Amino acid sequence: MFENQLNDEIVSIIRRKVKENPSIMPMTMAQELNISEGAVIQALPLEMRVFAPADDFAIIWKEMSKWEKVTFIARNSGIIAEFSGQLPKGFFGNDMFNLREKDHPLGGHILVEKIKAIFFVSKPIFKLESHSIQFFTSQGAQAFGIYAGRDSKRQLLDSVTQGFMTLRKRYMNTMEAT
Repeated sequence: MFENQLNDEIVSIIRRKVKENPSIMPMTMAQELNISEGAVIQALPLEMRVFAPADDFAIIWKEMSKWEKVTFIARNSGIIAEFSGQLPKGFFGNDMFNLREKDHPLGGHILVEKIKAIFFVSKPIFKLESHSIQFFTSQGAQAFGIYAGRDSKRQLLDSVTQGFMTLRKRYMNTMEAT
């Protein structure tokens, strides 16, 4: 997907950094190596990431919307916005995926045609086990990420982790790059 940003040396650097510090943020490595975050995710060891085609956005969203709690994270250069709870079901209309459910606190519109790669990522964050589904543009910029939910003691919710692993397993044999 992002092969034009990767070579053997960069892949080796990323894998070495992750081995030395499994909690290192992909965003940090992307900035250090002057490549996209999508390229960093693609270069992670196979056990940490599984590719899913962007055409499966609706299938993946439908499954995620069944999970009891996730953290939705969207960021740009000026903000990191987070929402924790169950995702709205959403629907397609006007060339967008619309998040408009009565009384649901997460709303907006996802420009699905801009999403070109989806990765299931199992990689520690802040030294905690973490599972997320990351959505990337064709340039490798992160559009947003959905993280498996946690309880009040910061433990992953078993039902969500199981849902993540089941969905991830569907894509285990999808063409892997790098």
